[in-house]
Formats: sequence, structure tokens, C-alpha cells
Amino acid sequence: MPKNFNTFVKMELKWANIFLPEIKELIRTKDFSRLRDFLRERHPADIVDILAGLEPAEKVVSFRLLDKSKSSEVFSLFDSSEQEALLKQFTEQHVRTLLIEMEPDDRTQLFDELPADVVERLLKLLPPAERKEANELLNYPPNSAGRIMTPEFVGLQMHMTVARALEHIRKTGLNREIIYICYIVDETKKLRGVTSLKNIILANPDQLIQEIMNEHVLFVHTTDDQEKAAKVVQKYDLLAVPVVDNENRLVGIVTFDDVLDVVEEEATEDFKKMAGIQTIEDEYFRVGVSKRVINRIVWLAILVIAATISQTILKGYSEILSSMIAIAYFIPMLTGSGGNTGSQSSTLVIRALATGEITTREWWKILLRELRVGVVLGLILGFIAFSIAAISTKQPALAATVGISLFSVVSAGNIVGVSIPLLFRLIKLDPAFVSAPLIATILDATGLIIYFEIARRVLLITTH
Repeated sequence: MPKNFNTFVKMELKWANIFLPEIKELIRTKDFSRLRDFLRERHPADIVDILAGLEPAEKVVSFRLLDKSKSSEVFSLFDSSEQEALLKQFTEQHVRTLLIEMEPDDRTQLFDELPADVVERLLKLLPPAERKEANELLNYPPNSAGRIMTPEFVGLQMHMTVARALEHIRKTGLNREIIYICYIVDETKKLRGVTSLKNIILANPDQLIQEIMNEHVLFVHTTDDQEKAAKVVQKYDLLAVPVVDNENRLVGIVTFDDVLDVVEEEATEDFKKMAGIQTIEDEYFRVGVSKRVINRIVWLAILVIAATISQTILKGYSEILSSMIAIAYFIPMLTGSGGNTGSQSSTLVIRALATGEITTREWWKILLRELRVGVVLGLILGFIAFSIAAISTKQPALAATVGISLFSVVSAGNIVGVSIPLLFRLIKLDPAFVSAPLIATILDATGLIIYFEIARRVLLITTH
């Protein structure tokens, strides 16, 4: 990514805001001809930024001035709530035209976000062919490759000549999402190979397509998780990955732009799970306070209840605390360090599991590696804690207790942070559900037990 990328994005957004007063004036004076010319010269992504600054009525007026192809592309770039709001403002004919012009995968994504009764009404507006296509895509499982694929690909027969293939591409390519990659099928539509437009152009016109195709083609099934399709495209640097049904018949492709959406969606979902927050599809400012509270309260309530374990532990060691109150000074340092260490290691492992860098078959290697890391971190942080305690309390025994405890807590925290995500994966649960607050709460209790037990022995304090 270029170093000045963020600066570039800010400049683009600022550029969009510069034109807002002029656009509003053109709408007020009904100078739609100039406004249409202005919008015609803009990229769809820039138009989205411009429309975002307009009032709802102004937005609808501007949107209606776009040509068919650009309006469908701009519409697909809006978030779902904005799309639903716009649909309510459009005439039935405008909605029909918009839906027909949309890419099949974008149309499916729109239907996924709308209420069932609205989807049913919109499906009735589509011509029979498009309606059948939309229903077929909607019948695939949610978050599957079939749900995000587009059936608009270039398919060639094995026994076609290169000349005939080029003629076919010229006739059908205009309505295909990607023409740079061509997929080869047999008479039964089963996927047999892949070739590039470059190979076809450079080949002898009389050659057969099967002579220039690559038989080792990567593919996913319609029922595969969308994340698997994204990983294939990422790993092998593909423009698209073909999607086949149970009989290996080619039914669609997942393109790189859909993969970007999947990667962003999955990453956002994982981060929210790790923070103990349920996923909400709408944008931040479009979600009310009550929904935000419901979204977060479950995990927080669980953690409050779990925190009573630490309270019970403190109560159980109250005699040690009363014997030397200075022990309490270092509790926040110990529990915080354990939680931070566990959160770090769990985040690293969850990410590595998600990207396929590690598997549960290597669990013992992972634990051994993280144990070594934890020991080294524990030695360094334990020495720092010992020094702080020795200087601040002038009590060598207490300083030794703090140092040894921190070493033990950090080492244990690293192992706990790694073990829980691995355990979740082994029992077929999403490791991302292992939230950082949960690990911190577990390690708070663990850290207190370690601290007080070491204090009991090092300081020769008993509860009797």
C-alpha cells in the first residue's frame, strides 16, 4: 500500500465535500442538465461520497439522473440501510430497471439484507429469467460460495476452435463480469479446465480450446463456506474462482471484489467476537442506543458474574492481606499483566488459525513454542516487577514474591491464551468466540491464586 494512501483518501473525501454546495444549488435551481453532466464524469465510488452529503430528497433527485449502468453500480456500493431507504423513494419502474441492471451477486446481497416481504415484492418486479436466477442464488445456504457467486462468466466448450471461442467471447463478453479468465466445460457442463483470454488471442485460430487449457483448475463447491472461496482467491492470487455443484457442473464464479467484501466482513465479525460483541450489520451511527446495549450486555453480564470468582478468592486469602497490606498494592499489576499476555497470545493464535498458518494437529508444537515465549516474557517482566517492588517497598521478600508471581502469571497467561482457542477449534467451535475479556477474567482469578500461594510460602504467612 502506498505510504500516502490515507492522505489520498482524505483528499478524495474533501474533494467530494467541495462540490456539495454547487450540487445543492443545481438541484435548487432545477439545472438538471449540468448536474447530469457532472455526475456522468464521476466514478461511482466518488458519486457515493457526494450523495452521502445530500438530504434524502436531494439524493433521490441526483440518483435518478444517472444512466442505467452507472446507477446500478452506485446503488450496489451503498450500505443496506441506505439501499432500503432509496428503494422506498423510487417508482416501481425505476426499481425494476435498477434490479435488472444490477450484477446477480450484488442483487443477491441486497435481497439478503432486506425483510422477506420486501424481497418477495421485488422478485415479482423481475423478468422471469432474472427472477429464476435470483431465486437459485437465494436457495444456497447463507454465507456459502453459492450465495455470493455470479453466474455471469465466460464458459467455453472443450471442442471449440480458438476462432469460434473468440467469436463467442465477442458476442457474450459484454454481459460477463470477467472475460480475462475463461472456464472450459464439456457437453454436460462439467468443469474441465481454465485458460486466459491472452492464451486464446495468441493461439492458432484452428487450435482446439482443450489443447490450450489448463486441466488443473482450482474450484469450490456451492455449499462451501464463503471464507474458503476467499482463501483460495487470496492464496493463489486469482481474479476469480469457479463454483461447481455436487456433480461438478460449473454454475458460477466468485470474483476478487466479492472476496474483498468477504474478507472485510469476516475480519470485522472476528474482531467483534473477540471483544465479546455480537455482530450488527448496520453502520455505527445507524444503530440506536438500545440495540447497542442489547448487543453488548450478554457478554458483560457473564463477565460480571465470572468476576465474582476473583472476589471469592480475595475473601479466601483475607488473612494474608490483613497480615501484610502491601501485598494488595501489586494485585492490579499481576492481574493486568496476565490478562494482557493471554489476550496477545490468543489473538495471534486465532488469527493464525483463521488464515490456515497453523492447525490443531500441531497443538503440541504450538504449546511448546508459546511456553518458551511465555517463560522469556515472564523472566523479563518478573525482573522489572521485582525491581519496582524492591525500590518502592524496601522489602526484599515481598519484592521476590511479586517477581516470582509475575513470572508465573505471564507464563501461565501465555499458555491459557493459546490453549482455549485451540480447544474451541478441536470441538468445532469458532475460536473467535474466545473473547479477550473472557481470557482476562480467567487469568485474573488464576493470577490471584498464584500470587497468594507464592506469598504464603515466600513470606511464611499462614492463614492459621
